[in-house]
Amino acid sequence: MKLTTLLFSCVIAYSANAQLSTRPTVPFTASSPVIQMTSLDTEKGKKVKLQPMKWKVTRNHLLTGGLVFLAGASKGFNETLQFHWKEFRRQFPHANAQWYNPGISWKNKYKNGDMNAGAKFPLSTSVLIMFTDQYHLNNFINKAAWGSALIIKIGEGKKPFKQYLLDFLYYTLCHQAGFGLTYYPFSKYKGK
Repeated sequence: MKLTTLLFSCVIAYSANAQLSTRPTVPFTASSPVIQMTSLDTEKGKKVKLQPMKWKVTRNHLLTGGLVFLAGASKGFNETLQFHWKEFRRQFPHANAQWYNPGISWKNKYKNGDMNAGAKFPLSTSVLIMFTDQYHLNNFINKAAWGSALIIKIGEGKKPFKQYLLDFLYYTLCHQAGFGLTYYPFSKYKGK
């Protein structure tokens, strides 16, 4: 238990100094939490006030939020196709079942729909599977959108922990909005 407490204290002290690397460092003590610090002493004896960072929606948030929304929409669309195919078919009667219905579209990656005949075209069962049916295309869109959003967010640099919590809530909302838009209209139907 003491080792865990010591390691946790070291991680907090390190992250506190890393966040304030452009400012004079302040020794970390257990009685003065870094997050609530409002001022620090400089070498010349002057006190410098630290402004708390406020969370706001930036262009970066709009871009990454849009990507996460797209990821949620593709996930919701997959759930619709997989679990509410009848309602999807009822609302879109001219949709090609060979492309949209995961119950039969999985065969599109094979020659003549026969698993024993091999791949329909080179890499159709692995890297290029997204070109064989809507289910796998949605999976590709979901992963590409999440990956792109993460790469963009990594470039932002270090922020206070509170900012990460607020970002988490924001991106959860974006994902659920996209998911809900493509899933809930089809899940409410209780007909045949």
